[in-house]
Amino acid sequence: MLFPNESEDRLLANLKSGKPSLCAYVFSHPNLVEVAGLAGFDCFMSDMMFTALDWDQIAHLVRAARGTGISPMIRVQAYPWAHGTDRRTVSDAARALALGATAVTVSISSKEEVQELLRLRSDWHRLIHLRRFASAEEFPEFARRVQESTLVVPTIESEGGLRDLEEIFALDGIQLVWLAAGDISKILGVPFKYEHPKVLRLVEQAVRLGERHGVGVMYNLGLDSPDFDSMAASVRRFFDLGVRVMGIGAMEWHLQMALEYIRKKALGSE
Repeated sequence: MLFPNESEDRLLANLKSGKPSLCAYVFSHPNLVEVAGLAGFDCFMSDMMFTALDWDQIAHLVRAARGTGISPMIRVQAYPWAHGTDRRTVSDAARALALGATAVTVSISSKEEVQELLRLRSDWHRLIHLRRFASAEEFPEFARRVQESTLVVPTIESEGGLRDLEEIFALDGIQLVWLAAGDISKILGVPFKYEHPKVLRLVEQAVRLGERHGVGVMYNLGLDSPDFDSMAASVRRFFDLGVRVMGIGAMEWHLQMALEYIRKKALGSE
């Protein structure tokens, strides 16, 4: 599947139907994308903001996704806690979409940044190494498919993003907004307490905004999850609150947790 569509792309299909989605983070190898896809996860998020991933690796991650049905979401480099807008962020987001990602997510500091990014939904540069339409007459249909299959997902983790939250939900073309739990909790004064009442009130507010504007909410677990049963229970609670997409953290973290668990059970030591 070179071009995502609702019949083959899990995240697009779930957002349309209202079915909840699970998102795994992949910070390293395409094999992990395939593992997540075969495990039935709906999307993966790869982070170019704080990891060593480069563009060649992103292309391979996207190809791995298309073989297993999992949807690629790429978080491009940004730094919303600095002053001003870095136009390179828009260029990087365009490149991620050009490589075949279903979704691009960007940590933003204002609604104006989101408006700039939303223009990418009508940008035609997708998989330009392929012949995607045979004539000028076929271009309008190609452009329509591109717009329908492109998700621009604002990541809210700055004071500016929180300030403009309601206006961001109301923007035409927004289908999903990610409340990034770690930095959101810090702004609210309860660092890394992902289910603190202050955080839950914000999540509930976002869900109400989403219901009003037809937009899904994404949230995520954090580094404080003690075990897999606790993670699953937390995900279920947020789905019950109305969150549409739950990020469960990096697969690399979960591999570390699993290996530590096996070691402790096998050796009986801490």
